[in-house]
Amino acid sequence: MRLVLVFFFLGNLFTCGQGKTIAEKLGYRADAKLLIIHADDLGVSHSENMASIYAMENGPVNSGSIMVPCPWFPEIADYAKKNQTLDLGLHLTLTSEWDFYKWGPVSSRDAVTSLVNSKGYFFSSVDSLSMFAKPLEVELELRNQISKAKKTGIDITHLDTHMAAVTGRPEYTEAYIRLGREFKLPVLLDKRILTETNEELKSLLDDNTVMMDFIHMASPADYENGMKEYYSSLLRKLEPGLNCLLIHLAYDNYEMKGVTINHTYYASDWRQADFDFFTSKECIEIIRQEGIVLVSWRELRDKITRTE
Repeated sequence: MRLVLVFFFLGNLFTCGQGKTIAEKLGYRADAKLLIIHADDLGVSHSENMASIYAMENGPVNSGSIMVPCPWFPEIADYAKKNQTLDLGLHLTLTSEWDFYKWGPVSSRDAVTSLVNSKGYFFSSVDSLSMFAKPLEVELELRNQISKAKKTGIDITHLDTHMAAVTGRPEYTEAYIRLGREFKLPVLLDKRILTETNEELKSLLDDNTVMMDFIHMASPADYENGMKEYYSSLLRKLEPGLNCLLIHLAYDNYEMKGVTINHTYYASDWRQADFDFFTSKECIEIIRQEGIVLVSWRELRDKITRTE
């Protein structure tokens, strides 16, 4: 599974016209260590749904992100509708990376022909998407994913991007940010976007734009060295500012092994390791010891994005 986090990098505290940090806007000290523990890929499988739900209900995982085109979307959509206070956004999806477990657009394929391969599925890689996908069709598909989620009754708290596909071309990123503005939802970004020379893109940013100071995710090397070691060290060294930690939770069972067959990384055992750490007493204790403040996309949406 390839995750190309083109715009995601380490930065300093983002300040707006009034000079307040994100932390201060949310009512915390300027030097607070704010953290969203963000479970990706809800909807991809029953295993992913059940593990993520358990972690959100019983541990410090405080956010989840739903893939609307995926086969198990109806299950997580039903859960979201019945649990409106949870922090659930959309993992906007333009790729289908697994070998035999595939999905395609929620739009009519006739309307988004540049988004699919010869078999009618999304492309497996961001490179292929960027080569063939027309920006207008990308925006149409993303809009239709948001509309479908809203129609099911999900109280969408934010938008983010599967495999960072919306960063494949500037026109995709513009559509992503425009849709966030249109639906008054924060989108996952960090401050590298401020270095863009694309004036159209930069014109979409304002004082209500939320930007992460730090976005974290385990790499294949981290996985090889041990997920417990990586996450423990990360939490103990967390910097002040707005942090988002991207994780992937699932049970290492036959279903998830089948979904991720032939993949070494981001596969079933990787997701079980994430689940094991983020449902452990050790994780909770480190968060307490380090004075980390868990915040949600819902807070960011209601206290920043939707303020006038």
